[in-house]
Amino acid sequence: MLHIVKTDQALTEACRVFAPQDEMVLIEQAVFAANPQHHAFSLLQRRKVAVLQSDAQARGIVNRISSNVAIIDYSGWVDLTATHANSITWE
Repeated sequence: MLHIVKTDQALTEACRVFAPQDEMVLIEQAVFAANPQHHAFSLLQRRKVAVLQSDAQARGIVNRISSNVAIIDYSGWVDLTATHANSITWE
C-alpha cells in the first residue's frame, strides 16, 4: 500500500495502519514532518518514506529533510504508484 499523506495529523492516522511492506509519500504540509526537529518526525522512523521535492522546495525546507527520507519528483511519485496495487490519500 502506498500512503499519500498531506498533513501531520493525517500522518498520525496513517501510521496506525501502516504495514511493514507499505511506503509513504509526504506532500503538502506533511513535508515538514521529514525535518528531524519536527514533533512528528519520530513517526517516520523505521518506515519507507519519501517527500515530494516540489512541496519541500515551496516550503523552503529541502535542506532540512532527513537523509533517511527520499526526496522524489513527480516521476518518482508515479513510479511508486505503479509499484503498489493500492494507494490511499490521508488528508
